[in-house]
Amino acid sequence: METVLNSDYEIYEMNELELYLKGFLENYPSYKHYVIGMGENSDDDYDNIYRLMEKFWEKKYKKREFFLDKNTLYISEDFFLLPNENVTMRKNLRYMPLLLHSHQFIEINYVLKSAGSQMITRTGENRLNDGDIILCPPNFEHCFQAHDDNSIILDFFIRVTTFDTVFFQLLNKSNYLSVAFSNAVYNTEGSFILWHCDNDNELKSLVLESFEEWNTKPRYSEQMIEANILKFFVILMRNHENEAVFSVPQVNSSDSVFHMFLNYMHLHCQTVTLSVLADQFGYSERQVIRILKKQSGKGFSELLQEIRMNRAIQMLKSSELTISQIAQTIGYSNLAYFQKVFCKTFTFSPEAFRERMTFRKKKPEL
Repeated sequence: METVLNSDYEIYEMNELELYLKGFLENYPSYKHYVIGMGENSDDDYDNIYRLMEKFWEKKYKKREFFLDKNTLYISEDFFLLPNENVTMRKNLRYMPLLLHSHQFIEINYVLKSAGSQMITRTGENRLNDGDIILCPPNFEHCFQAHDDNSIILDFFIRVTTFDTVFFQLLNKSNYLSVAFSNAVYNTEGSFILWHCDNDNELKSLVLESFEEWNTKPRYSEQMIEANILKFFVILMRNHENEAVFSVPQVNSSDSVFHMFLNYMHLHCQTVTLSVLADQFGYSERQVIRILKKQSGKGFSELLQEIRMNRAIQMLKSSELTISQIAQTIGYSNLAYFQKVFCKTFTFSPEAFRERMTFRKKKPEL
């Protein structure tokens, strides 16, 4: 049964920005197929198209700020996600020139209507079908060629911290999806996973319901989207394990060991040390460091700090514990040091974050 929602118009209708992009490609047709960021002169190529697009923008919208900036080839979490957001959604812009880019967050793309769309990476082109799902991890260079009015790709943007914490209870088993996601998200070489799901109606309904939540923003919309993503992952594990296409080999022995290390660090972040982790799995400390570094590009202390900070954010949002109690719970006996690390990680204090959350909860719904 076809899912029909209030936001159908917003999904299918060409918006103002897409009409601008379509007009730009009609005026500069060579950019329909030329991939910016692929060649040796990537910086010059980007500067050239940036100037052309800005000039074309000024002709059309004389007093409006240009929508791109100089950091478009690497997108930080803050570009799309507000400080208090774990997950957000967007409709992928049709007629965007082929700007090879990467980002700090995890991106999941759902191809509602392909109409000949492709995902382009450094290794080639991947033709997309209706119902396809793509996991693009942090630092993975890619772009989408979606140059048709009927092409609709919907995007989830998820903080890595959220992926590690909110979805950890689902992905903390030695199963297909947990190992595959760990391999994609933490592999420093950059990889992606593409599922050919043959227009699975359950997945389609979850994505459209999530888009409706994001578009209309009723109470607890973010929590509903997170819950939908959890269910989304379960359906992928249950129904589509064999449809996954991996850009790099899915599993090797160090992947599985790394995942076990990461799981243990999550579960025991308050007390775990390098020596305890090594003893738990029968490895030397040097071997543990080497495996962590190979799979994530980070050492034990850096990974543990990230896990603890992610846990702190979740506890500040969802618990009534004092900041001192939260610090103790995640392994910091010195409150001042915890606050220092928190501020360095997030650029705001635990107190400021909790005040922001309190204000958000008290703010009346319009």
